[in-house]
Amino acid sequence: MLKRSQSLMIDLVRLADAEIGHVLEHGGRRSRRPWDEVSGVRTIVLDGVDRIADAWSPVLACNNLAVELVAVFCHSRPQVTFSPQVYTQGTGRCELADLLVVIDQQRADGSVADRRAVLIQAKRNKHGRVMLGGDDWTQHELLSTLPRFHFLEQSYDMARPREIGRRPVCGRKAQTAEYGGIEIDGTPRTWTSLLPRTVRRPHLSKRLDAPLPLAHLLTGMAFGAAGCGRRAKEGANDDWSFTVDELLRVTGAMAINARADKRVLRHNGKTAGAIVDTASYLGVPPGLSAAGGPVKPFDGDPWPEGPMSSIHLSLRAIEPDVGPR
Repeated sequence: MLKRSQSLMIDLVRLADAEIGHVLEHGGRRSRRPWDEVSGVRTIVLDGVDRIADAWSPVLACNNLAVELVAVFCHSRPQVTFSPQVYTQGTGRCELADLLVVIDQQRADGSVADRRAVLIQAKRNKHGRVMLGGDDWTQHELLSTLPRFHFLEQSYDMARPREIGRRPVCGRKAQTAEYGGIEIDGTPRTWTSLLPRTVRRPHLSKRLDAPLPLAHLLTGMAFGAAGCGRRAKEGANDDWSFTVDELLRVTGAMAINARADKRVLRHNGKTAGAIVDTASYLGVPPGLSAAGGPVKPFDGDPWPEGPMSSIHLSLRAIEPDVGPR
């Protein structure tokens, strides 16, 4: 397993930060230079984490760990419903989040020794501030207070209420969700994670808490560090762990099985996995022609139910090479 080492953590943060900065500034093999929140998520999912996995692989190999990555960018996200108490009245309906990030430490047999997961909602970060308004407050209540909610799509267990913020609780509920503040207006371009907080008078306070660069968040999750992602248990029945498993399963069933054959990565013993884009037309910036490329569905066409964009990074223990006998 990944042992706590300050020097190793510094190395991994430095490598991840460089790759995140690169794709936000230039895009990558599968994505263009981002121009808004959606394209920022797409660039990180399709290119950023791939480059991070490549950069981390030789370092972690020295610690007898192999990196495995599955990243999926989707064009629709699961809708949920709940009863708002803080910002709005009646029934709240919104997307759960833009992105699920899961990082597993695995034993050599593939079983999960430690899992950290976090839901991320992307927002434009302008001059160090992420501003919320209008319908944003419905989702902010969902992410900050973690009320009881239900999925609205048949791909999920609609009959099971989710109370991921109530006992019995797996992991720290305060680490369940983050805002991904994407700064694309200044230099350098950055992605800063921010914790949502409950604000009783939202018109007076629109600031978020505890800014942390994405590179630090991912590295902290890999090490199981406090304050970086929420602990979950593979196969457990508590609402949080169950929901993380379900989100990974639904996304995998609807996206990876259909498209992974065209997105297979290297199989070099260090990094193996798949990267899938189910909404390639979102990679065409406004004003540019998509002629000859993927076509956006017509208004009114049915959208596939509920897959969520996800990054699933596994650090698997490998037996050290002792050489020929």
